[in-house]
Amino acid sequence: SMRSLEVVIVGAGAAGVGMALSLAKLPSLSFGVLEAGRIGESFRQWPEQTRFITPSFHSNPFGLADLNAVDEVSSPAIVSGAEHPSGEQYASYLSVVARQHALPIVEGCKVLQVVPAEEGGFVLSTDQVVLHCRFLIWATGEYQFPDLAPFSGAQWCPHYAQVSTWNDFEAPCYTVIGGYESGVDAAIQLIKLGRTVRLLARKSSWDPDSPEDPSLSLSPYTRNRLLRAQESGRLEIVFGVDVLAVTQEAGGQYRIHAADGRYWDEPQPPILGTGFLKGGGARQIAELWAWDDEGRPVLSELDESTRSPGLFLVGPQVRHDPLIYCFVYKFRQRFAAIAGHIAERLDIDDSALLAEYGAWGPFGNSDCCEDCQC
Repeated sequence: SMRSLEVVIVGAGAAGVGMALSLAKLPSLSFGVLEAGRIGESFRQWPEQTRFITPSFHSNPFGLADLNAVDEVSSPAIVSGAEHPSGEQYASYLSVVARQHALPIVEGCKVLQVVPAEEGGFVLSTDQVVLHCRFLIWATGEYQFPDLAPFSGAQWCPHYAQVSTWNDFEAPCYTVIGGYESGVDAAIQLIKLGRTVRLLARKSSWDPDSPEDPSLSLSPYTRNRLLRAQESGRLEIVFGVDVLAVTQEAGGQYRIHAADGRYWDEPQPPILGTGFLKGGGARQIAELWAWDDEGRPVLSELDESTRSPGLFLVGPQVRHDPLIYCFVYKFRQRFAAIAGHIAERLDIDDSALLAEYGAWGPFGNSDCCEDCQC
């Protein structure tokens, strides 16, 4: 039989749990959250050594929420006791918040298909139940959707998102491809383990001329760790490298081919720090979005699909040029606006949401200046 809810959220990571906290403030709203794994599943899949690059600090009582919090009162720093939480620590924080607020989350419920319903809304077929909802909020993130084919021969290369622990990399030397956060972090972790690393990058994402927005340049946390890695004398950084292919050579060697004719032969397959698919999990229901020329879903000002009314996107894939919402402290500012819009269309009192505006500090106010780059 089919069950009906007014709103369904797919994904119980930072975006899904945070969005659920906003919806929970709307009286009499029927909603649920579906999670294919466990709460915070993507964070649980991070390499053991990976840490949040944004710091956590309990500044909430003074009007500035923890940068990694999903609501205005909680703090990952309090739950984890860490300034830079690990993936497991952050997943535990999300679980604590979900439990404290009794959020209606169903774990181990995988969405198999989503189709628009004839009477409006959407029908979701899952491995447990068939659901009809008037509004659908897609919050599946991007970490579980790595770019595994950035060039020919990439199938031989382990991707950052496929690593459980860097302790498994026991060879004396490695080459890492990619000069942004994941590539640089891979190099840093290997250097800490005593390995020698060659890092191939198109350009520096940490020089003085890099954009100030951490969505476009290396974070201060990673820059400091990179400096220590360089001081080890075991890190070689090669700039201007556009990798075209990786081939297997005689003797089990791997050759990395660059567009300018350079190549490097390595006994180990290079490690991919080449990022994640544009649009991330939105590609699971690709036919329900319009897509721009860069391969990203086209959204209204309220993060609604321009092709499928009632379908919203939350999380790190959201962009409104020039704004990129790929950090928790950025995309959490969208929750109240989406919840308020849904409340308006359902004729539900949304006064409880008004407290959220401004709770994130001066740049989270709804009357923030138009040119704000928050």
